[in-house]
Amino acid sequence: MALKDNLYYWEVSLRNPEPIADDYYILDDEIIVLNESLIQKVARLRELITSYCVMREMSENATSKILDEIYNIITSIDKIQYTEFIAFWKTLDISYSIFKKLPNEKNILKELLEKYCERRRKLYDQLGYSNVIVQALYDSGVSRRKGISGIEKLIDLVQKTLGNIAHIKDLNTFINTPVGYFLPDGRDEKLFKAFCNKSNLQYKFGVEHQGKLPDMVLKVNEYFFIIEAKHIKETGGAQDKQINEIIEFIRYSENLKNIHYLAFMDGIYFNSFIWAKSSSTKISTQRETIEKHLKENKNNFFVNTAGFKAMLKDLLEEIRK
Repeated sequence: MALKDNLYYWEVSLRNPEPIADDYYILDDEIIVLNESLIQKVARLRELITSYCVMREMSENATSKILDEIYNIITSIDKIQYTEFIAFWKTLDISYSIFKKLPNEKNILKELLEKYCERRRKLYDQLGYSNVIVQALYDSGVSRRKGISGIEKLIDLVQKTLGNIAHIKDLNTFINTPVGYFLPDGRDEKLFKAFCNKSNLQYKFGVEHQGKLPDMVLKVNEYFFIIEAKHIKETGGAQDKQINEIIEFIRYSENLKNIHYLAFMDGIYFNSFIWAKSSSTKISTQRETIEKHLKENKNNFFVNTAGFKAMLKDLLEEIRK
């Protein structure tokens, strides 16, 4: 086979750091601050909140009408959540998405307004308001709107190198096609289970990780690559769990030479493996664990973007044979 030793692609990855800004994860800029209708509603919301805070101790009837209009604005206007008032909710441990799912929204809104009046309104009035706030808050939510960019990147890298290969949805077609892929963690869960049964795969990683499915299964001639992908930017919290999970992925193997487990990690955290020096650090330990798993499981691979591209180029030679 045209593929080289798994440590070769690991070394390619270590020689080629991930970019600070990856085009696959840069969304097209949307300048919402130029949306006149939205900005008019934002201005009106600010006026209403100021009026509510001033009048709340004077007239319950007056504030009730203001509350109704505030409620109507924040529940009916697209992107209204990117305002300083709704951003403040996070300090009270509530998000806009949670608010919209709760019963008695209007009563909850009243509580939120009361807290805002007490803690923020005078400060913000003194500092002044700017519609740049709306754009900045929208931009800060970019990472939460990336969706399936990581999977799209995998597909794009595969197709740019191997050609416009098919996303296959039938087991017999997949087994018999020279080159193809499917997405178990997307809409192809049943196909993956059928594939495991047909190929006598144990897939112990999923068994021991709460049924976690891989992101892609790629077939090139008689070889199958079970791929798990992670986009990691930094350490800490949920990120650490994902890092440990993708390292653990290549600890598993099957008793079949044509089955490969492939861990694909992009994002600037990968560069920490390149710069790791002291063996006493967590990152150095992670790198040593990756290398240990690769040496013990010669069929498996751990690569970043550059390492994956190098693999795909070698697989292209396999296809052309």
